[in-house]
Amino acid sequence: MPGTPDHPLHGGCLCGAVRFRIDAPAFHTHHCHCSICRKCQGALFPTFAFVNRPDFTVTQGADHLATYDSSPSLHRHFCPTCGSHIYADSGADSDHVGSSAGTLDGGAHPGPEGEFCHIFWESRATWYEPDDTLPRFNEYAG
Repeated sequence: MPGTPDHPLHGGCLCGAVRFRIDAPAFHTHHCHCSICRKCQGALFPTFAFVNRPDFTVTQGADHLATYDSSPSLHRHFCPTCGSHIYADSGADSDHVGSSAGTLDGGAHPGPEGEFCHIFWESRATWYEPDDTLPRFNEYAG
């Protein structure tokens, strides 16, 4: 099964300076529609795959990562060379990491389909309507 110690998921930034490994399937994955995430990722909605911190390892370029605190409780870690958003957390002591699923190699699937949802739905770009039946929340659900 992908995302296990025997079959880890791998990912990295666009320029290749930062690489990471995930050793467990995501326990929660959401598409975030808040204006901060949309602006940060330059997309209609980014997808974050949450794993326990010990299951996420930056294998190359950890010292290259830059951090932007988009709020007092959310720290976004990205490559300053190419701008790829690698992961977000609530600080070094947080129990989990929200990996940017779009940075997984080969479009790898981060976790169980049943754990996907949309969050901050009312903040979405209203000109695009996803054609899915995933749960939709107007706040953080995770």
